[in-house]
Amino acid sequence: MISLAIFDMAGTTVDDRDEVYRVLREATERAGARYTDEQFQEWMGTEKKWAIRNLLELGGIDATDELVEESWDWFRAELRRTYTENPPVPLAGVEDMLHDLRSKGIRIALTTGFNRETVDLILAAMGWSPGDLLDTTAAGDEVESGRPEPHLIQKVMAELDITDPDEVISLGDTRADVISAQRAGVRSVGVLTGHLTEDEFVGLDADHVLASAAQLPRLLEELN
Repeated sequence: MISLAIFDMAGTTVDDRDEVYRVLREATERAGARYTDEQFQEWMGTEKKWAIRNLLELGGIDATDELVEESWDWFRAELRRTYTENPPVPLAGVEDMLHDLRSKGIRIALTTGFNRETVDLILAAMGWSPGDLLDTTAAGDEVESGRPEPHLIQKVMAELDITDPDEVISLGDTRADVISAQRAGVRSVGVLTGHLTEDEFVGLDADHVLASAAQLPRLLEELN
C-alpha cells in the first residue's frame, strides 16, 4: 500500500521553462567548459554544486575550489534573477493531483537537486508550503550526497517515520531520479515532462513510465 509519494521539482511538478538547465550550463561554459548535450544530460537532476564541479572537469577545466565557488555563486544569483522575473509555475494538472492525493491520505514530499534557498524561492512563488499542500521537502544541500544517491528519499522517509520502502513511490524526469529511487529500494516512476523518452526510462528499468506526474492517482488506484 503506497502511503508516501515523492516528487522531483523542475520538470516533474514544476515548469521553470528549463531555466535551471540553461543557467547550470552557462555557469560552466562561461568558465570555458565544453561538452555534448548527451554528457550534460547525465547531470540533470543531481545536486547543482556537485554538477558544476563535474561539468567543469568533464569540459576540460581544472575545477579548483575557487572556480567552483565562483561558478556556484553566479549560478545562484542568475537563477534567483530569472526565477524572480519569471516565476516557475506548476505543470499542468499537478496541483489538482496533489490535492487528490492528500484527500486520500497519501503524504507528499518534494526532493530536488536545488539548494534550500532556491527551493524556498520556488515554493513561495507557487504558494506551496509544507503543512498545506506538502508534508515535507528536501533540498540537495541538506544531505551528504544528492541524487543519484538515495539520501534525499531516505531523509523524507525518516522525517515522516516511514520505514517500509514498499509504501513509497518516487517520480522524476531524469536518470538520476530513477537511479536514486532504485538505490532507496522504493518504486520508481519516470515522467515524460522532461528530456527522457519512454524507451530511455525502460532502459533504466523504471518500474513505471507516465506521460505526466498528474497521472499518478490512476496508477495508485491500480497499485493500492
